[in-house]
Amino acid sequence: MNKTIPLLILLVWSIPFGLGQSFPYPVAKKTLTNGMDVIVIETPEFKDVLSYNTLVLAGARNETERGKTGLAHLFEHILFRHRWMGRLNGYDQIINKIGAFNNAWTNFDVTYYHPLTFTFNLEARADRPSLPQLEAERFTKLDFSEEIFKTEAGAVLGEYRRNASNPGLKMMERLLALSFPDHSYGHSTLGYLEDVHDMPNEYQGALDFYSTYYRPNNVVLLVVGDVQTENIFSMADQLYGDWQPADQPVIPEPGPTNGPKKERIWWEADVPPRVSYAYRMPAFNTSREGAIGQLLPELLAGETAPLFQKLRYEKKSASSLRMYSGHYESFHPRLLELSAVLFKEKYQEGGEAYFEDVITDMDQGFQDLKDFSSIEDSEGLLEDLKAKLLYDFLAILNSPANIAQIFAWYYRFDRDPQVLDVLMEQVQAVQPAEIDAFASQHFVEANRVIVTMAHRK
Repeated sequence: MNKTIPLLILLVWSIPFGLGQSFPYPVAKKTLTNGMDVIVIETPEFKDVLSYNTLVLAGARNETERGKTGLAHLFEHILFRHRWMGRLNGYDQIINKIGAFNNAWTNFDVTYYHPLTFTFNLEARADRPSLPQLEAERFTKLDFSEEIFKTEAGAVLGEYRRNASNPGLKMMERLLALSFPDHSYGHSTLGYLEDVHDMPNEYQGALDFYSTYYRPNNVVLLVVGDVQTENIFSMADQLYGDWQPADQPVIPEPGPTNGPKKERIWWEADVPPRVSYAYRMPAFNTSREGAIGQLLPELLAGETAPLFQKLRYEKKSASSLRMYSGHYESFHPRLLELSAVLFKEKYQEGGEAYFEDVITDMDQGFQDLKDFSSIEDSEGLLEDLKAKLLYDFLAILNSPANIAQIFAWYYRFDRDPQVLDVLMEQVQAVQPAEIDAFASQHFVEANRVIVTMAHRK
């Protein structure tokens, strides 16, 4: 199991989407009486392939009680330990017999399960259930023991320790803590280290988390592949119809960032220096704000962006510069983060002046967008960026699994089957002056947080 969000998702998060001519597949939706949405996207050209996906609208954001963080990620583990027919590792044994590629990931807002297999596994056989039967049971009647829970809690601690060797995790933890000191966005999906250590003692808390959020009205079933829509709807009624809904707690929005904030992290290992430069963004929506957000990665960190050209080629200040709009596409305001990896040799020569020079250039890159409309042929440049993003999007629609994950990521906000069409229309309508206004409103000191890292000699 991969316990991180697939790289593919990171690559496509900054891409606009559209239905109609841009999205070549019909989207069918049925909402069961218990509130569970069932989405079917027929892709018959991917012959005999089936992507069977369950989107749970709960992630690290839902861990609102201090001392009980990391539970969403833990349940990603637990779901794979379901005792099918009461047998230890029963689920895993059957999924292997079916021959499915089985994986999942946890995000701040969602947990996503996405087995990929052949269409004939929609039918049961004498020696095994169908994939829908197997998946429905582990979500509606999850069977695990306290011993299994403690074992997986230990596995999560091991995962945290492995990730702790990555400077990027520490950078992210500090950036979140500074930005959201009193909100569940203030910790990573792994949770606070002290909570991960204590996780084996939180069996009852974990049960409460599962019984609250793993409910049909908080879940989307998304089936993409060589399937028949009505067959999937009928199957979903039969297998999920008795699953009981529950009212979902209201998660408060985070308070203001109260920036500017800046912090240095010292790292014991001799790693390249790093800078994370972030601004608080509004919660994602499919209005013009959300559309502009799709363009920001190319405007700031695309290979033709002035800031990228300056840092990578003109001044050779950074070895890499990256931004993912998906980092802030969330139910509540999150961070738009521009991250740069610098050069050890230049830091050894220039010290703090080197850091400050890079930070100044990054700041200027953000501030220049306040006057984007004044640059030469800003309209033509903007149209080129829109076209590039659309072409990149079309190229990535190369499997039922990719189609499902892209659709699920945006569908979750308004549960609108036309969400990609709406967002694309907004992207195509963006004008240069609207980028000026967006930057002027959001790229301000009160929203700014900077974290730097260097080797402690």
